[in-house]
Amino acid sequence: MGLLKRVRLRVRPNETTQYRPDAAQENLQRRLVILGILIIAAFIVLLARLWFMQIVSGDEYRKKAEGNRIREISLEAPRGRLLDRNGTVLVKNRNALTISVVPAEINKEGKVVERLSRLLGMGEKEIRYKIEKSQAPNRRVVLIKSDVGEDVVTYVREHQREFPGVIAGIRPIREYLFNDLAAHVIGYLGEISPEMLQEKKDKEYMAGDEIGLSGLESIYDEELRGEVGKYRLEVDASGNSIREISRKEPRSGLNLRMTIDKDIQALVEATLKEQVDLARIRYHPETGREYEATGASAVVMDPKSGEIIAMVSYPTFNLNAFVGGISEKAWKELNDPKNMYPLNNRAIMSELPPASTFKVVTAIGAIEEATYNMNSPFDCKNVFTKGPFEDYPKHCWSTHGRINLFNGIVHSCDIVFYELGYTFYQRQLKGEGRPLWEYARDFRLGTHTGIDLTSEMNGRVPSPEWKKEFNKDNPEYRVWYPGDTVNMAIGQGDILATPLQMAYVFAGIANGGRFVKPHVMKDLEDSDGEVASRSEIETVAELEIDAQTLAQISDALQEVVKGKGTAAKTFEGFPLAQIQVAGKTGTAEVVGKQPASWFVCYAPVDDPQYVIAVVIEQGGHGGETAAPAARRILEGLFNLPPAGEIQPSLGD
Repeated sequence: MGLLKRVRLRVRPNETTQYRPDAAQENLQRRLVILGILIIAAFIVLLARLWFMQIVSGDEYRKKAEGNRIREISLEAPRGRLLDRNGTVLVKNRNALTISVVPAEINKEGKVVERLSRLLGMGEKEIRYKIEKSQAPNRRVVLIKSDVGEDVVTYVREHQREFPGVIAGIRPIREYLFNDLAAHVIGYLGEISPEMLQEKKDKEYMAGDEIGLSGLESIYDEELRGEVGKYRLEVDASGNSIREISRKEPRSGLNLRMTIDKDIQALVEATLKEQVDLARIRYHPETGREYEATGASAVVMDPKSGEIIAMVSYPTFNLNAFVGGISEKAWKELNDPKNMYPLNNRAIMSELPPASTFKVVTAIGAIEEATYNMNSPFDCKNVFTKGPFEDYPKHCWSTHGRINLFNGIVHSCDIVFYELGYTFYQRQLKGEGRPLWEYARDFRLGTHTGIDLTSEMNGRVPSPEWKKEFNKDNPEYRVWYPGDTVNMAIGQGDILATPLQMAYVFAGIANGGRFVKPHVMKDLEDSDGEVASRSEIETVAELEIDAQTLAQISDALQEVVKGKGTAAKTFEGFPLAQIQVAGKTGTAEVVGKQPASWFVCYAPVDDPQYVIAVVIEQGGHGGETAAPAARRILEGLFNLPPAGEIQPSLGD
């Protein structure tokens, strides 16, 4: 019994102690459950993401993948060439080795710009500036440098993995064969601005495109630029080319034949520089200082067709500096006031008082109004004191004594034209006849000529209405005084004109009152030389001026370069009997500056072929600087042997 009890005691615990998970096992089970839930949730999220990417956004991601695999590169079309009127090429294209980048690809590798900087000898800042300026960096190939050496191209191609997104290639670039010849007429290229891109949104322009910014390059940009081509490449993850997928070849632009004659243009440019240099060693009699001669311009025009044979603005600039993008330093120099703004085309942008060259308009107006004729007498005692001018006398540049209107033009007597101007003013008060400013507008002053160049200025013809508006914030200056008309009668006061406008005035006189629109594009030709478009002669206006009046004016203008005329000394020895010249000097007074020298003429008088306008800013009297320049130009136009030293005339 005792043994049995002991056995039961041993067995009972075993019978009552059954198997259960302990605490550790329970924790493990909970973790497995949570893990399972997370795995299931992850699969759900993954499947949802795959569904979103493949079903909802599948097209978008396919395009992005394709964009990473496919690179589309533009093929620049060679711009049309520019030729002079005789077919001499002034501007062409040449193939240049270039380094360009795809910004979206080089931005993935921060070291690329640093490597390019060392390889090209350019600052990193300059490279990044070009990329940022490209305006659409993720879609465009941006030109970094043109005319790189073959060694640079070879190195980039052999080390392409170090230069992802860098393209070593060839592209056509502009080549200006004569550097600065006719620079203002030809114009320069630059990257299209956002504003211009918006203006041309209906055209096939894109951000980063090169576009004409001035001159003919701008006016005829669409004709010159041709049609851009492109090719598509398959590239690997490093940007290396695998194969070419497709290609569309570019189409060259049309060639532009200008009305400019290269040889005459070169002659006029050299002549202006010579006269500017000579002016700077002469002295202004009132100040005793040398003339500053801050700039000059000249126009040679065919009055019958409106063709511009030469157009010069001094100082000038080198067009090749803009090829491939002008440097920031060079751009600042060109816009520095101390360099006299060489980018400005002074022939169409310099607005100056036309001075005594305007007297032809005053004389024609007075004769047409029947208030004076060529024999009307005047008395020049050097001072004009009629009416209110007794208290505010006006003076002539000389004392001419008894003189008529004809000789008033020949000798440029201010007293004669003060009288004419004062008569215009008195008639204006009475409402009689036409005021002087209307005659000025008849001769196309106060508005642009419409020449096919950029930035032409309007000039200005003052009138009572203009003066009221101009001085609307200064009531005391709104009144039209006698002096306003009297000053305008001698081409001074508020009247302003450009050299081209005064050439246009004299072209109208030479043509018997007919004004033909000036232009510098002769025709546009395709690559085979076939004319695609030609400039037509366009008559803008025909004035009803008595033929006898114009003949008398022409006779007076011929006397300006003879005998005792204000340009007679300058034209000594010129064969005036064979080549008759009709011209007028002018000396423009500008407040705070030295006088500007004017001379405008046309020749031969019996069959006008050329009109010439010359202005030397702050260059002295009309006969002193501008007239000698015009004579040199006439010698070249008519193939005359150049005279030795030309004597300046000191007349107004």
